[in-house]
Amino acid sequence: MIKELEQVLLKLNDKAKRPFSGIGILICNDINNLPISPLYESKAEIKGTSLLEQLLDLSNYKNQFHDGFHVLSKNLEITHTSQYFYPKPEKEFLLNVKNGHGVRYYVAKLGSTLPNVNYTAIVGGNYGVCIFKEGIEITVNEND
Repeated sequence: MIKELEQVLLKLNDKAKRPFSGIGILICNDINNLPISPLYESKAEIKGTSLLEQLLDLSNYKNQFHDGFHVLSKNLEITHTSQYFYPKPEKEFLLNVKNGHGVRYYVAKLGSTLPNVNYTAIVGGNYGVCIFKEGIEITVNEND
């Protein structure tokens, strides 16, 4: 699953229309008990037949649902779109502001440590593609 996800996200980073809003991904089968909430009352219409096509559509600035994190099942199917994901850092957690990463990066890193979360991922910005598991970057493909 992780290799498939990595390939989809690398293609997304390459094919996304510019300016690219970036994207946050949360992979889990149960969002109950997670610090997560929908950003919109309405639900996004999922367009496209492949995960790549769906994520390309959702990450387009013209799509109202481009913001927030999108939730995928372990089968890499979109279950929720545009979620406000707000994991609380442990007191020992320090931000490294010198590395130039923003909020989405740290939310993904922190969120990957929560129970029921298999992986988190982000695409965009100067970091390209990052996939996290248990607070560790397991895949990083930086933009040039």
